[in-house]
Amino acid sequence: MDPENSRKDFGEGFVKGLVCKSADVECQDVTVEDLRKINKFTLSPLKEDEVFTFKVIMGDNEIDDRNFEPFNLNALKDLKKLYIGKTMIKDHRRIADNQIARVYETELIQNDTTKMTKAGEIYTQLIAKCYMVKTSSNADLIQEIKAGIKKEVSTGCKPKHAFCSICGTDNTKTYCPHYWGHEYDTDAGKKVCYFTLDGAKEAYEVSFVAVPAQPRAGTTKNYCDEKQKENCETNVKEKDNSNISKELELRMKLIDSFLFTQNQKEKEGN
Repeated sequence: MDPENSRKDFGEGFVKGLVCKSADVECQDVTVEDLRKINKFTLSPLKEDEVFTFKVIMGDNEIDDRNFEPFNLNALKDLKKLYIGKTMIKDHRRIADNQIARVYETELIQNDTTKMTKAGEIYTQLIAKCYMVKTSSNADLIQEIKAGIKKEVSTGCKPKHAFCSICGTDNTKTYCPHYWGHEYDTDAGKKVCYFTLDGAKEAYEVSFVAVPAQPRAGTTKNYCDEKQKENCETNVKEKDNSNISKELELRMKLIDSFLFTQNQKEKEGN
């Protein structure tokens, strides 16, 4: 893999440390306990026939992430707490009219405690339960979810740390000279670079997107916080200022292209 091009394949989430990962949706029945938890977020109690609920498989901690940025167990534990009460939207545009559902419960699932990840952790999935209020305006969306048409979703969050598997550098603080997906010679032999997302600072939203339902796909980010922006830019310039400038320009074009495509799809749907 070309190390320069390996950092050019991302666009959607390249803003303020945002990480976007694909997830999957499953329908579920409403229970009395579900209603109790849902009504913590409502101004007036909802009844069983007024709500539609579904599960979202948010992600796991296996290191074979398609874009070489896996969560570890610390990240999943943080996200379990952070995602409760967060909104679900039609896409990653955070406007009120796009809100369609809300996360009312999260859980970590370890179906087989003998199944270990390549990082030596028990394989764990993060599951979120979401609810929607049944209305005439969202009846078609609910039917599409039930039918498996609307099935792919993306989750947006911000990691505490992003440790390089080659040198251990925390790329939330400064960029290291390694590229994710590129193979390097180490004392232990050849090793592929990936960035472990250790812990999470924020969880933003869950969003329906038109992407294939592939586990751990679609991760994109800029790890730097605003306060760290100047230091990060200095380190990037030291690496290769001209290449990075072209890289940033390309990523912005990818973002524009993604948003244009999404807008076109919405217009065609209307």
